[in-house]
Amino acid sequence: MADTILILGNGFDLAMGRKTSYKDFLEFADKLFPKPDKEYKDFLEKNEICTEKYKDNLYLRFLKDHKDNLGENWSNLEMIISQIAEAIDYFKSNTNLLYDNDLNEPYDLFIQKLQDRLVTESNSVAKSYAAEIFLELFDKLKWNNIERDEALNQFNNIFIKHLYSLTELLEIYLTYVEEFKVSPDKFQQTALKVITEIQNSYVINFNYTHTLNKLYDIPRQNTHFIHGEIDLKRQKHKINTMVFGIEDKGNEINKSLIPYQKFYQRIVKETGNAYERFFDQESDISNGIPRIVKNIIIFGHSVDPLDKEIFQNCFTLTSNNMYEYRFIFTYYNESAKRSIIKNLAIILGKNKLVELTGNKNVVFVKSDDIDEMREVLLD
Repeated sequence: MADTILILGNGFDLAMGRKTSYKDFLEFADKLFPKPDKEYKDFLEKNEICTEKYKDNLYLRFLKDHKDNLGENWSNLEMIISQIAEAIDYFKSNTNLLYDNDLNEPYDLFIQKLQDRLVTESNSVAKSYAAEIFLELFDKLKWNNIERDEALNQFNNIFIKHLYSLTELLEIYLTYVEEFKVSPDKFQQTALKVITEIQNSYVINFNYTHTLNKLYDIPRQNTHFIHGEIDLKRQKHKINTMVFGIEDKGNEINKSLIPYQKFYQRIVKETGNAYERFFDQESDISNGIPRIVKNIIIFGHSVDPLDKEIFQNCFTLTSNNMYEYRFIFTYYNESAKRSIIKNLAIILGKNKLVELTGNKNVVFVKSDDIDEMREVLLD
């Protein structure tokens, strides 16, 4: 019998009826202030959670103030984090843009003129917001008494701290979501229904939640929460292990951006690489014949280049072993399928992708097409 490796993204939780989209989270955050709704208040009191520290989060403020200018990405928090981090890095490399040279400090009219000039540049909304916040903090924290570079360092550190608090708030929300049970009927409507003995699957979970584990009692040792997991009461971990950040671009280290990047957070939070053993070539002790077949099923994940390092490694691990394998990418609709193919081309290179699809090592199945999934699964 073939081994099954499941690679799950947020689309899985959504398919199970979980309200785990970034939009759901933002609506939750919006209802916390100035006073939380009753449905949230009971949960917060039960868990002794004070939300005051999250009230003025700079990322949530950005979304609230600028969502009309952000197009389709307004609810994609990771995209917003990336845009703000890059805007701060831009000003760290162009510090003079934030200061009037005569006064050696920013002021309202000066920043307004700067924002007018930024309109024609890429990432203009985030740059304009960063300039606005810099002016506020400059006056509040009296940065006129320190060097410009030090002011920008402190500015960056404040946004990093707000990223940490945003991650904490996300953990609070997802813990609230997990209090509601998921019906197995939801699972039966997906193409995953045809996987025999799914409880014996290995799982690489990009989600922070335990939805699949609770549905099918998959052992913890068979699951790797690659980006950490919710653990509000700190029963399993001493710290928040949730990785929430931006793509690792290139091999050069940018010390300003490192704290925002996923590879750095995975190291700091010690999420590890335990998933690599799922790709090992094991032996079936009962008859001494090597297991030579693995179905790697990606469900609910857009295969965004934000996670390219993990996907590249998964493909490398399969190519290093002498067994038959197939990556089965599920998609919600044709638009999602095209997006996944585009992302795979970015991650693997177009020639490699053509080779893998030609050899049927990579196939695509609609997420609710049970018959097609049954057809493509290796035995």
